[in-house]
Amino acid sequence: MKKILILFMVFVVVAIAVFISFLSFGGKTIITGYSLRCDNGSYMIIEEGGSPIRYNFDKAVGTNVEKLEQGDRILIISDLINESYPGSTSAHLILKLSQGDIEDIPQETLSQLSELGWHIQ
Repeated sequence: MKKILILFMVFVVVAIAVFISFLSFGGKTIITGYSLRCDNGSYMIIEEGGSPIRYNFDKAVGTNVEKLEQGDRILIISDLINESYPGSTSAHLILKLSQGDIEDIPQETLSQLSELGWHIQ
């Protein structure tokens, strides 16, 4: 029994190391934040600090983004983020972490996106 537990722990450590290597060497990034569906049909994640990032989810697995509600807390594993405003990236994995509300998104970010025509308040 003790051998099985040790082998299991070794497997878990190796799996975590492979996952971290995949992210760092593969040019991937992990983003957590709040879901926002824009008026033009685009989807964004608003990072904890309020930075909006538009994401393409054509190749993504995980949560169906069309079922996400405004402000739901999500995690995305994506390519590197393109420097623009709002930023943009391609999502590979999308996970819904918890329920949320549009009020969880900073009002300043929503106002800026509204001025640019991305989101009408």
